[in-house]
Amino acid sequence: MRFLSIDKVMSGTKLAKPIYGAHGLVLVRENFELTEGIICRLKGLGYQGVYIEDEISEDIVINNIVDDEIRLEAAFRLEEMLRNKGNLDTLKPLISEIVESVIESKDVVINLNRLCGHHQYTFMHSVNVGILSTCIGAKMKYSRKELIELGTSGMLHDVGKKYVPLDILDKKGKLTKEEFDVILKHPEKGYDMLSSSYNLNSATKVGVLQHHERFDGTGYPRGLKGEEISPFGRILAVADTYDAMTSDRSYRKAFEASEVLEYLLGAGNTGYDYNIVDHFTKCIAVYPIGTCVALSDGTQGIVMHNYSDCILRPIVRNIHNKQIIDLKNDPNYLDVCINGVM
Repeated sequence: MRFLSIDKVMSGTKLAKPIYGAHGLVLVRENFELTEGIICRLKGLGYQGVYIEDEISEDIVINNIVDDEIRLEAAFRLEEMLRNKGNLDTLKPLISEIVESVIESKDVVINLNRLCGHHQYTFMHSVNVGILSTCIGAKMKYSRKELIELGTSGMLHDVGKKYVPLDILDKKGKLTKEEFDVILKHPEKGYDMLSSSYNLNSATKVGVLQHHERFDGTGYPRGLKGEEISPFGRILAVADTYDAMTSDRSYRKAFEASEVLEYLLGAGNTGYDYNIVDHFTKCIAVYPIGTCVALSDGTQGIVMHNYSDCILRPIVRNIHNKQIIDLKNDPNYLDVCINGVM
């Protein structure tokens, strides 16, 4: 099994996992062979890729830290909550389940493939930020209680966008100053909403308020710097930036995970707390299991295993002769690196 970019999916490709639509309903079932028409429809709906089975990946098993179904259910419950059709109590068991999964898999790097279309982006992005924040907190030895509070803050970080008009959120061109001023208010709007309507820990609410503050004082809404920003605010800033930059948006295509990691490392102790960025690099799979990659020596391979302490140098299998290449430990490959994703 592997996750393949929707731009590379061909007619006749067999699905390894179902594709979900709005409200978690199955859009295309497992083992279905995709047609040109369905592929075009999925592209139009904003799906970035699908899980497939083929000869290259037939013996590869992808075990996600957090099940896809839980992520989709959490996105649906969050959408219900923000549309005043549900409440936070329906999210709490899912947040607890996510935290337990992260604790049990604390030495495993996480991969969050893009499972949804444009409609669900806001909600799935929030769920992903909750998961990524929880993973960072686990690496930083947070307690279970703290991880639940942090995961809740991450999942609710963008609730203030409920008050931002869709024509601004989805605008493809550059925002006007007036439109950008509306965007700048969403952390405070979210904080006020959570303070007035929900019984939440203060650290959770402050994380929501501060997730756009930056370590050098260039963020908003208060222009705080360094340790003036709460630990939750600093963690959410990293998780939010990573997930947003690795996602397709109405105004740009997604950046490669390796590019975003380079950006975060370069902005350590300027835009972001370097200690948190360092912990984050031990959480994330830049090249997830099942990813086809091109090596600098011309080899084409598929990723078999990731190292949490060396995320840019996984174990790769040559897709032509089946040779196993350990980029971290094999002395014959010390001068070989991954050039990009195929």
